[in-house]
Amino acid sequence: MTETTLIIGGGWSGLAAAITLIQQGHKVHLIESAKQLGGRARNVGWQGQTIDNGQHLMIGAYDHMLAIMRSIGINPTEAFHRQSIDITIYDTDYPPLNLSAKGKLPWPLSLAWNLIRSAGFSGLLQVSRLQANIPKVLSGNDITVSDWLLKTRQSDRLIKQLWEPLCLATLNTPIDHASAHTLAKVLQDSLGQHKSAADLLIPQQALGDLFPNVAAEYIKRHGGQISLQTRVQGLIVQQGKVTGINIQDGKIITADSIIIATNPSQSAKLLKSHITIDKPIEYPICTVYLQYPIDIRLPAPMLGMSGTVSQWLFDRSEQSPGLIAVVISAPGKHEKLSSNELIQQVCKEIRQVLPDLPATVEKGFVIREKRATFACTVNIENQRPKCETTIKGLWLAGDFVANSYPSTLEGAIRNGKNAAQQLLSTKNS
Repeated sequence: MTETTLIIGGGWSGLAAAITLIQQGHKVHLIESAKQLGGRARNVGWQGQTIDNGQHLMIGAYDHMLAIMRSIGINPTEAFHRQSIDITIYDTDYPPLNLSAKGKLPWPLSLAWNLIRSAGFSGLLQVSRLQANIPKVLSGNDITVSDWLLKTRQSDRLIKQLWEPLCLATLNTPIDHASAHTLAKVLQDSLGQHKSAADLLIPQQALGDLFPNVAAEYIKRHGGQISLQTRVQGLIVQQGKVTGINIQDGKIITADSIIIATNPSQSAKLLKSHITIDKPIEYPICTVYLQYPIDIRLPAPMLGMSGTVSQWLFDRSEQSPGLIAVVISAPGKHEKLSSNELIQQVCKEIRQVLPDLPATVEKGFVIREKRATFACTVNIENQRPKCETTIKGLWLAGDFVANSYPSTLEGAIRNGKNAAQQLLSTKNS
């Protein structure tokens, strides 16, 4: 009889692990403490509509994410609106900066030409200098992003208006603490030779409907079991081998193989009696939803802002007419503002760069994820645990497990697939 693998955590990483195992004929039982799947990319109900608990920047370089979607019947061309990168970043001190691949020139000349138009030849030279330095920074000791920018002689303008916003968007970590290695890897993969890697993938529906709900149906249709609102209290380990878990009400579920696919805090708590992992600092992400009149649209699906509390604006009107989401990454002064104060502040800031928008909104909603991601600090790669543990039959997934990416959906899916594949290799050896 085929053994059943327990997967603890129903976020995108746990779902990827479950799908990978099922596709190899393996039985799975996925356990999630919340009432729905999706983890930090899940559905939230507000004013009779479905929204995301937070925005996620998805790009064409997310090969593993797109591949696993295809494998369960999701057509990426229908799930996403794919658009060549075309982002304008507005600043309180400088003219708008345009990071765009649009135009008649081939990639990457189109990106260079649009950068020249908004930041001049000096801006292009600075960006080129930093890109050329990527192999060197990756091969050396890790340093802060701030130090890397200084070493490559980036101007105050580009640091404030380009690199700091991109670092916050991808690493959720301020440049004075962020890992240059990690940012360099992100830039290498997204702004490399292939134009499609930098494409923006704009979801056509709420994130929970985009992947988790479809994945759940696929898992159940292929004989997998999913238990929601089931909290794991501890692991059962005997003679160096995992044998099961304790759940609420004192119940025990036996298993010879377990994949833990939870966030770093939850994983460390489950493992503390057995093995030690370095629990990282975890940083927040705040999302402010603004409901404008239904005819309101942003000039582009995504806009950046620097020198303000507001950082990134997403037009969600395709899901809900007139809806705009404002993302604020990492710790900051916004954390001390009440929800109403924060809504008023971001409305004021948006009006300063987009004066045609109304001064106030019909409704606003603030979602604060206090431990949204691990902090991508210097030498973070030395703290990230491996997928395989010293306990036989126990594997780790989740986006914090070692890979070259920061806390992203792509990294989460890579680690879920990797945990499943390593587990399968031990079964087949």
